Amino acid sequence: MSMKPVLNTFGAVDRILTHGFSFLIVLGGTLMTLTVVVQVLLRYVFKQPLFGLEEFSRLVAIWIYFLGAIFSTKTDNHVQGDVANKYIKGERARIILRAIVWTLSLLTCLLFLYHSGTYSWWIYGTGERTTGLWWPRIISVGSMFFGAFFMTLYSLANLIKYAAVAINYQKPDKGVLP
Repeated sequence: MSMKPVLNTFGAVDRILTHGFSFLIVLGGTLMTLTVVVQVLLRYVFKQPLFGLEEFSRLVAIWIYFLGAIFSTKTDNHVQGDVANKYIKGERARIILRAIVWTLSLLTCLLFLYHSGTYSWWIYGTGERTTGLWWPRIISVGSMFFGAFFMTLYSLANLIKYAAVAINYQKPDKGVLP
């Protein structure tokens, strides 16, 4: 059995997720901006604040945060200290270092996934609600689990990518530019 159909399916799902996450980040940023502007106008200009708007803004902000974390994990764009690259000259050694970094990232994400899942399950079980609008807190707390789940998947994918490159590394010919 060929792996090509499986890889094509994963690629299609990944593209759909990427477009969906991008759309939700833009929509969330727009919503958050609008709610803050509306609340400032209502509170300071018209002296009539709208109850619950800050709570809604916080809910949107926390989801944007975790969607952004997923997106930056997927695209390998987290803030990083690449001091080692100054001292490590070999290309293969740099790739191996990236694989090690993604191994540590995967372990961290697995730990985050476990704890966010445990906390989300506990919050869901308590039926706890927010203080203002009385929305179920699982809506905001669930963003942690959602983010941890996809960050774990993308950390695993990045680890596999860098490990495969490190294992299959071939030194480029001197006359051929990459």
